[in-house]
Amino acid sequence: MSNPMHSRRKELTVFPTGGVTLSCKAILSDLDGTLVDSTICVDYAVQTWADEHNLHLGDLVEKAHGRRTIDIVKMFTPQLDIDAEVKHLEDLETSCTKGLVPIDGAVELLSRLSPHHFAVVTSGSHRLATHRLTHTKLPIPKVFITADDVTLGKPNPEPYILAADRLGLEAKDCIVFEDSPNGIKAAKQAGMRVIAVAVRSAEHDINDADYIVHDLTWVTLRVKPDSTLELTLQGAEEV
Repeated sequence: MSNPMHSRRKELTVFPTGGVTLSCKAILSDLDGTLVDSTICVDYAVQTWADEHNLHLGDLVEKAHGRRTIDIVKMFTPQLDIDAEVKHLEDLETSCTKGLVPIDGAVELLSRLSPHHFAVVTSGSHRLATHRLTHTKLPIPKVFITADDVTLGKPNPEPYILAADRLGLEAKDCIVFEDSPNGIKAAKQAGMRVIAVAVRSAEHDINDADYIVHDLTWVTLRVKPDSTLELTLQGAEEV
């Protein structure tokens, strides 16, 4: 789960000098694999839980990426105490801080965004997401959509629709950063443009995004005088 660029994906196309430029009113971003590198902690929790219940790890990784913990538990162990298993999985994840660091470029990008320009939209619980942001010293945004805030998680569009609504924006005014097929599907169904961050997307197919960047150092942000955001993608792949 370490190769950020996949053999099935076409080669990255480096745009002409200046890159490709996109405009929006806000950025809505997933958390794990997009703003925070939590790969080691996620792998530890998933491997431990799979071993405990004799689950097929490959199947679990493929279907679980980008989903809420409660949806994963219901999918793979519906016969067990759902609330107890959700808590156990989250305990495993919050017990780990090994390798838990910001994705390259995340600190600089977030430092340029005002509260009305940004939201985090994660499938993690408020407890888990707060743990990750606090440990990596990334800001906790004013609009912070977690698994606790929605009835239906990704790939349903509800989380992204809710984030746009709380920012007072329409879907077309938002650009989403994602790293999972489930998250990309949710954002696209919400009517938003999607930039996939590939550095920790492993072997998941992220080609349904509108653009693919390796990490957030490939994204340059400028806040225009009218408060519109201008994003320049250097070396991005346009899908």
